[in-house]
Amino acid sequence: MKTRLAIFVAALLLFPYLGLLLSGGKWEELSGASAAPAAPLLITLAVLLGYTLLCNFIVARRSGHDPFALQRNYFLAVAATSGMLGWLLVYLDRYAESWLTEGAYDPLAAAAQTLVFALLAPAVLSTRSLLGSSRKLLKYLSRALPVAAPHDDILLLVLAPVTLAGLLVGAAWPSALFWLLWCSPLLLLVMLQLLWHESTIFSGFARGDWGRVVCAALAGLIVGNLAVFTFSLAGGTLILHLPHAAFAQLGYALFGPLCLQLGDVIAENWRGKKRSEVFKRKPFPIPIVTKKD
Repeated sequence: MKTRLAIFVAALLLFPYLGLLLSGGKWEELSGASAAPAAPLLITLAVLLGYTLLCNFIVARRSGHDPFALQRNYFLAVAATSGMLGWLLVYLDRYAESWLTEGAYDPLAAAAQTLVFALLAPAVLSTRSLLGSSRKLLKYLSRALPVAAPHDDILLLVLAPVTLAGLLVGAAWPSALFWLLWCSPLLLLVMLQLLWHESTIFSGFARGDWGRVVCAALAGLIVGNLAVFTFSLAGGTLILHLPHAAFAQLGYALFGPLCLQLGDVIAENWRGKKRSEVFKRKPFPIPIVTKKD
């Protein structure tokens, strides 16, 4: 898990900058997202926190199990990774220049922005769990059209150059390929999962089960729009530099599966026990106990 996350972070940091250098561009020429004022961020933080707790409460009432109580350490790890992911996306926006915010960095604003980022993935996962608690929806999505996927080796041969092109070329020419740059984080995580011989969030497509991905995309739409609407309503300024407003909604929908795949990578740290812990070796020599008649 840690190795994959380290590769994920390193690739997102290094390859876009390398693409910029190869295109002849300079870091100083980039604009991208800037800081946001603290007050709208704090209000957004409060709304996201209340919304996430409400989703968790409803899921607990429906299922009889409290996810936050049963998986506390997992959600803390997801929140920490989500905070890191948020700043990585801000870094990528220096190249893509898809959105702009107005404000100046100060300790309070930076801390509030980090906490907002840290809540996004838990909010998405909680919303997905809430949507997934609907048996009718899951039953309907589990009977979708099966998609025959090629072998993992073939998928890697396709994903590797596409992901590399997204990080390099997408950062070098964002006016035409910004969409490929924003797809790269999810493609990179899927590629790393395949390299480690792990299942991905798209593995269910082969048997016609689209539930996880569709619910995650819907969760991304809900959380993304909620966060942006609250931030704007609280007085924050968010300027989108996109060819069409629909691209923003596609971005929110893409963010949901990204959070889900990231959550699956983190969950491996809690998935079962090691073989040595399950099958403990017996001491040698084996003691023999005899009973006297």
